[in-house]
Amino acid sequence: KDSTFEDIAEADTSEDMALALEMMENAFAILQQEIEETDDKQKKKYADWGQEQLPRVLLGIGDTLSALGRHADAADAYSRALEHFQSRLESEKQRPSDTNSKKVTIEQLKTHRKVAEATILVAEELLACPSGEDVVTTETQSMIVSAQERIEYAKGYYDKARDALQETVLVMGELAARSSNDGEWKQEKEDVCFLATMVMGVGETLAAIEEEHLDAASSPEPVKKKAKSH
Repeated sequence: KDSTFEDIAEADTSEDMALALEMMENAFAILQQEIEETDDKQKKKYADWGQEQLPRVLLGIGDTLSALGRHADAADAYSRALEHFQSRLESEKQRPSDTNSKKVTIEQLKTHRKVAEATILVAEELLACPSGEDVVTTETQSMIVSAQERIEYAKGYYDKARDALQETVLVMGELAARSSNDGEWKQEKEDVCFLATMVMGVGETLAAIEEEHLDAASSPEPVKKKAKSH
């Protein structure tokens, strides 16, 4: 009986997640359409708001796809979110900095952290994909990476995430002196610490995989016994 109730609960949860996924995908499509069709200056501020929401929705889509076991699709969603965060970071770097504005500085730290976060999420999902299979998206059947290159591809994202984390920590250090009592700053510091554990976890997974490959390569092949002659 317990297993039956668990199966029903699991089915209900999957249906709820599928419904949530559909709603988020619809929200993303509506936002994207509004942004593309906005040419009125009065509506531009709403388009700018919508542009900020796109990567947030993509992260939610990625989280749901991951929970549903659709890791290739989740990796694709996270990589699309990453593109938005990278574009935002470049815009913020080119924007004139205001040393007296704490808000702008905190926003820059958040964007640095989100770039690193989206990058490590891609690596996590690539590593969660089935071994020996090409990483292919469900709807478009686009191949993200071949089975042979999957681990190395994930390692590339891990290396990028580690570099992005280091940049984030540097920005955090620059803010520490004058933001230590700020509530928003404290929350961001906690988020960066959590990000560091995510990066560490992927690093440990990659190290374990590498160790397995080395053990497999160094172990001698079993000696075949000769058949007895009669």
